[in-house]
Amino acid sequence: MPEKKLTPTLENYLVAIYDFIKKNDVARVSEIANRKKVSYPSVTTAIKRLAELGYVEHRKYGFIKLTRKGYRLAATIKRAELRIKYFFIYIVGLAEQKAQKIAELMIYGLDPETRKALRRFYAIMIDFDESKVKKLMKFIEEQRKKAGLKNVPKEALDLKLRISEED
Repeated sequence: MPEKKLTPTLENYLVAIYDFIKKNDVARVSEIANRKKVSYPSVTTAIKRLAELGYVEHRKYGFIKLTRKGYRLAATIKRAELRIKYFFIYIVGLAEQKAQKIAELMIYGLDPETRKALRRFYAIMIDFDESKVKKLMKFIEEQRKKAGLKNVPKEALDLKLRISEED
């Protein structure tokens, strides 16, 4: 029997449930189906999987409740999504709707180590000024070391050269 695990799609459902509970105190299969533009059976299947994994509680025709484990993970993912969104708004300069779409595409399926690195990067960059230059340099050095990189590969540097050509 295959191991049951939380997939990016299930993470997305978990956060949708979290959003509804934060807004309305409850979440319903119908609301999630409407928001995600999927069928009720699709939502029901996802809810059953989330329940099997211990992230939600749900009875047929009842409200969906997050377990403590589900709430913690959904809140963690939601905060990470917001960090990415704000990064694209306040650092890259994108409109809020576009930044939200990018954040939703990027966040699901990330492992805890990657989320931690993004948290650290966000903390440096969101209100970046001259006083944070050393922190940024240290962060980049640490991340490259973790990845086993001594130098930036030529192909990555070649992409830098193309930026001026494309602009």
